[in-house]
Amino acid sequence: MITLHDILERARAAGQKLAAGEALWLFAAVTRLAAAQKSTVRSRLVHLDGAGAMQLGRFDEKRAEDEQGYLAPELLERGAPAKSEPRVQVYAAGALGYELLTGQPAPDPRKGPGAELAGPFADLVRIAMAHDRRERFGDLQQLREAVDALQRPAGADSERQAFAALVARSEKWAGVPDMDRAALAKLIEHVSHLGKQMDAVRSGMADVQRDQQDLSTRVAVMESRGPGQSVVVRSGSGFAAGLLGGLFGAAVAAGVLFAAGLLNASAIRALAAPKPAARTPAPVEPRPGPAAASIVPAPPPAPTPTPTQTPTPTPTPTPAPTRPSPAELARAVAEAQVKRGDLELERGRYESAAEEFQQALANDGTLAVAWRGLGIAHLMRHDEESARRAYEKYLQLAPGAPDARDIKKAIAELNARAKIGAGAEK
Repeated sequence: MITLHDILERARAAGQKLAAGEALWLFAAVTRLAAAQKSTVRSRLVHLDGAGAMQLGRFDEKRAEDEQGYLAPELLERGAPAKSEPRVQVYAAGALGYELLTGQPAPDPRKGPGAELAGPFADLVRIAMAHDRRERFGDLQQLREAVDALQRPAGADSERQAFAALVARSEKWAGVPDMDRAALAKLIEHVSHLGKQMDAVRSGMADVQRDQQDLSTRVAVMESRGPGQSVVVRSGSGFAAGLLGGLFGAAVAAGVLFAAGLLNASAIRALAAPKPAARTPAPVEPRPGPAAASIVPAPPPAPTPTPTQTPTPTPTPTPAPTRPSPAELARAVAEAQVKRGDLELERGRYESAAEEFQQALANDGTLAVAWRGLGIAHLMRHDEESARRAYEKYLQLAPGAPDARDIKKAIAELNARAKIGAGAEK
C-alpha cells in the first residue's frame, strides 16, 4: 500500500511526471470517492495497493496540517470555516487535481494557480481553486459531475490495471537515491582520502623499484668479486618500508576497484585461476673436468628403445549449427519489441508503446501478448474501439490465458459504453 503523496514525491525526485491520461483517471477516481464519502481530500489520504485498488482515508481536522497548498484561502483568515465545509472541500480536491496535472506541489492559496496549469481540465481546476469561494463548485458532487462531463468514467478493471502499473513504476522511482548535501560532502571527503592513499601507493611502489635496482647492483658486484661474498642490504633502507607500502596500497586499490564495481567476484576467480606454467629449458649439468689419476673410457651408450607408435584418433566431425528459420528470427524480434512496449507502458508513454506492439505484430501477428499490450496502450490513449478489437484478438489467440476473465470483463464494459455512446449520438 502506497499513498498518492509518496508516488508524486518519488516522481518529482526522479524527474518524472504522470501522463495526462493517467492524471485525469486518478483525479476522476479520487473525486468520485470523495463525493461518495463527503470527505476532505489530501494526497496522503489516497491509498493505492499493488493490485491498483484505491482507498480514501478519513480526514482528521485535529491533526497538524502538512499540505498547506490544500488549504482554501478563507482558512487563513479570521473566522475561518471548518475544513469539512463543502466549498473548502472543493478547493482541496482542486489542489489535488493541480498537483496531478502539473506534477508540482499545490501553490500558495493566496496566489493560486498560474500559467503552468494548462490543458482541457485547466479551467475546471481553476474554478475549483477560485480565490472567491462563491465562484467555486457548490460541493464535491457538483465537481464530480463536471469531471464526468469532460472525462467519461473508465471501467473498474481498466482503472485497476492503470493504477497497478503506476504503483509498480513508482517502486522503480524509489530506487533512485536522493543524496543530500551532507551525504555528498561525506562522499567527496571519502574520495579525497582514497586519493591520498593512492598517492601513498605510487610512492611506495617507486621505493620498491629503487631498492630492487640497488639490490640488483649489489648482486652484480658480488658475482664480479667471486665466491665467498655476501649481499648486505643497508639498515634503514626503504626496501622493507616500500614493500609494505606497496602491499598496503595494492590492498587499498583493490578495495577502490571493488567499490567501483570494476573488480568483482568473477574477476577475482579469473585472476586466481591456475595458469599453465611456461616451459623452462632443462637444466644443463656442468661437465666435470678430467681426473688427475687416469682417464677411464666412457661405457658404450645403451641402445635407445624404439617408441611404440600409437594410432592417432580420428576426430569426430562436429555437426554444423542449424540456422534459425526466418519465422523463428521474426518471432524473436517480435518478442523483443513486446518487451520494449511493456517498458514504454510502465513509463506512461502510451504512443510509443502502441508503436512497439504494432511493429511486433507486423513481425508476428500470432503473438498473443502483443495484442494484449496493444489493447492496453489503446485504452490508455482513450481509443476504446481499437482497444476492444485488440482484446478480442488476444482472446482468440490465447483463450486459456490467466487474465482471460479480466479481459472479457473489460471487453463487456467497452461494449456497454459503446452502446451508451451510440444511443446518446442518436
